[in-house]
Amino acid sequence: MILRIENLSVWKGEKKILDNVNLLAKSGNIVAILGPNGSGKTTLFRAIINDSDLKKEGKIYLDEEDITDKPTEEIAKKIYMVFDSPPQFEYINTRVLLKNVLSEYDEEKVYKLMELLKLPKDLLERGVNYKLSAGEKKKFEILLMLLKDPNVILLDEVDSGLDSDSILLVRDILKKEREKGKLILAITHVAKIFKGLDPDDVYVMKNGKAIHADINTLKEVIEHGYGNI
Repeated sequence: MILRIENLSVWKGEKKILDNVNLLAKSGNIVAILGPNGSGKTTLFRAIINDSDLKKEGKIYLDEEDITDKPTEEIAKKIYMVFDSPPQFEYINTRVLLKNVLSEYDEEKVYKLMELLKLPKDLLERGVNYKLSAGEKKKFEILLMLLKDPNVILLDEVDSGLDSDSILLVRDILKKEREKGKLILAITHVAKIFKGLDPDDVYVMKNGKAIHADINTLKEVIEHGYGNI
């Protein structure tokens, strides 16, 4: 499977956020998308899933299918986005949410993956918004991703809210998903999730543009930040 973005420009209201972005990613690869806050990383992901708040020019293809203007619900059958700030669900516990969003709910499988993510069993009885810590919310998003088992995974600041042990755990999960042939795009501004992950490709977002970089650029960002990029 190949995700191809061609000459993509994106506006939110009157503000132009992305400017003529080109990107190529394929199955079995992890693509690191780096950039400081406000550089357009999350907007790029929201454009891929066709967020209705955005105006777009350019094209987005999944294999040879033009998905630029496809309904978000259709895109979600193949592409899953782990949000930095997940959607808010009022007055609903995690078990009910899982039953609502999964086509098939297998509690034995859910508990097995929760154990993998080191999530407590009582999490299924807790409210999504008001009874989960920041780290638990992020792990719950990853749990949803694993249960949905998509072909393409978009990770928005997947390491935010996670302690060092949890980052190592998530890193191992991403390696296994890559081995399964998944196409993974991961965006971050701190880059620590990529230490030891060995991404297959690197892009740096700067001033609304996506600059195709290399692994040395990633090492520079991990060690010194964006000052020299």
